[in-house]
Amino acid sequence: MPAATRSTRPLRHPARPEEILGAACRAIVERGFAQTRVADIAEAAGTSTGTIHYYFDSREEVLVEALRWASEQLFARVSASAGASALTRLARLLELSIPYADPEERGDEYVLWLETWTLVLHDRARLRALADLSLRWREFFSHPVERGTADGTFRPVSDPDVVADRLIALVNGLGFETAVGYPWATAERMRALLLDFAAEQLGVSTQALDQAMRTERR
Repeated sequence: MPAATRSTRPLRHPARPEEILGAACRAIVERGFAQTRVADIAEAAGTSTGTIHYYFDSREEVLVEALRWASEQLFARVSASAGASALTRLARLLELSIPYADPEERGDEYVLWLETWTLVLHDRARLRALADLSLRWREFFSHPVERGTADGTFRPVSDPDVVADRLIALVNGLGFETAVGYPWATAERMRALLLDFAAEQLGVSTQALDQAMRTERR
C-alpha cells in the first residue's frame, strides 16, 4: 500500500484486543513472524501502533496471544460436539485437525504453532503459555478416548492415554507436513492415514469412523 494511501486511511480503533489478535493472525500467517512488524499488525487491524502497545507489551506477546486466540476458535468448534457420543467427538476432532484448503483456513493454526515454537526455542519464558495450550489440545483427545473405552465403544490396543498420545503425535506430524506444503503431504492423504490408524488404535471399524468423519465435515 503506498504511503500516501496509508496516511490518509481513517483509523478504526479496535474496541477489543480480539480484533487486534485476529489481524495479527492474518499478518503473521501471510508474512511470517520474523517479517511482521507492529506497524503491519496495526495496518491489518486498521488502527495505530500506539493502540497495539496499549494492549500488548511486545511483538512477541502479540504472537503468543494470537496463537491463544486462534486456538480458542478451534477449541470452540471442537467443543460444539461435547454432548455427542465418543465416536462423534473424536471424528469431529480428527476432521478439524486436517488443514483442508477451504475458506476456514484451517492451516493457519499450524503456521501460528510453528512460528510460536520457533519463538519459544529462544525465549523460554513463553514456554508456559505454549504448554498450557498443548495440554488443552491433549485433553480434547484423551477425554473421548477414555469415555469411549469406558462405555465399550472403543477397544483400544493400549492404555487410553497412550492411544490418545499416539493420535496426537500423528495429527501433529501429518498436520504440519500438510500445512508446510510438502509435495507428498495432502489433506486427503492425511485423512486416509488418520482414519486407518485411529480405527486400528481404537478397535473400531474403519467404515464406522469414516462415516462419522464424513458427517462432521459437512
